[in-house]
Amino acid sequence: MVKEVDEDKAFEQKLKGKMGWKCSCSLDIVDKECSLKEIACKDCGKVFKTNRDVEYCFDCEKKH
Repeated sequence: MVKEVDEDKAFEQKLKGKMGWKCSCSLDIVDKECSLKEIACKDCGKVFKTNRDVEYCFDCEKKH
């Protein structure tokens, strides 16, 4: 049984090496911060999240 587990891990590592995969603990996306910021619309007061530099929500932005 132990031999089968070792062979499976070896096969998995070989496959990951060919595909260019990394261990999930070494991925960069784990440490990245969210780029979204919380904004309150200056017109209606609605609070929303966006990565753009805006002062109005989408609905009020259409009005202006």
